[in-house]
Amino acid sequence: MVLPLFHHHESLHGIWQNRVGIVEGWEPEWWSGAVASVIIVALLLSFLTALTLMKGQLHRTLVHKMLPPKAIQKITRGQTVIEKYNLATVFYADLVGFSGSKNSMTPVQVMNMLNDLYTQLDVIAKRHGVYKVETVGNRYMVVGGAVNPESARVAAKRVALFAIDATNYVDNIFLTTNGDKLYIRSGIASGSVVAGVVGTSSPHYTFFGDTIDYASRLEKTSKKMKIQVSEVTYRLLQDAPAISFELSKTDGVEVKGKGNHVTWWLEKATSCKECQLVKGSFILDPCGHVLCAKCNSTHNLNVCPICRSKVSGRSEWTQDAPTKFLDIDDASFDVMEAGEVDDSTVSEVSKSERGM
Repeated sequence: MVLPLFHHHESLHGIWQNRVGIVEGWEPEWWSGAVASVIIVALLLSFLTALTLMKGQLHRTLVHKMLPPKAIQKITRGQTVIEKYNLATVFYADLVGFSGSKNSMTPVQVMNMLNDLYTQLDVIAKRHGVYKVETVGNRYMVVGGAVNPESARVAAKRVALFAIDATNYVDNIFLTTNGDKLYIRSGIASGSVVAGVVGTSSPHYTFFGDTIDYASRLEKTSKKMKIQVSEVTYRLLQDAPAISFELSKTDGVEVKGKGNHVTWWLEKATSCKECQLVKGSFILDPCGHVLCAKCNSTHNLNVCPICRSKVSGRSEWTQDAPTKFLDIDDASFDVMEAGEVDDSTVSEVSKSERGM
């Protein structure tokens, strides 16, 4: 029991009692509940603040995935986004023979399949440093040398390597949910383009110009699992740094109002012209690309110089190349380990030789 503290004073009328305090302090009955309420309110406010910050960060991340940083800055300042690039390289791809797969799949399965395919293509695009512009239905588009301007030869090289990597992925790895195989045809063109943000409620960053139309035309006139490139792109690839491209001439493409245009098939890429499957060459695991001894010494990091994928091992080819393995564009260590190649023809490279 809490006892009050009293002071006694005598007066003419008797003794007066003055209460001046409580010995053990005083606490109202509602005090504990008030403290608990304040703590709960503080926790709720902290949670709501964190949730608001998280939503803001997610929104910013989503916007940065949809629009380039420079375009976002201009939109924030209320400016119109219009950018011109004098020499960019554009890649267009479309699914071939997709109607048969759509007839045997539900709309949900089609969406899931396209999402799986384009998600992996996005990963490949990021690996090669090209800008993914958009997907319209079955069509997929990337650009090099725009958004982040760079040398036209480097941009063309990046787009060409992406095109080869994406085609190999669709050809060798990707299957639909029904186990069916898909096929794509591709076109690449180089030239001037104009980019800008269209719309305000749902802003969209897109590209315009004759080069875009020409890349689309090259895609439509291409063949299944083939990459058709323009004459300008061909010349840029001939001067591409650190990569050697193999191209073959086509019969050309008829462009409305401009006559017949010379075009080329993009066949494959190697680190240099000497990187062939011969005695003393090195095979990268798991991508299967071949490096000559010089390139193997130069590119001694755990990244393939061609497809930019991670290298888990290198093996030296110790015999002359058999005829059926001269073209190793689609080579895979899975095939070799399956018994189609004699193990005696391959020797493991020591860790010191790998530079690990």
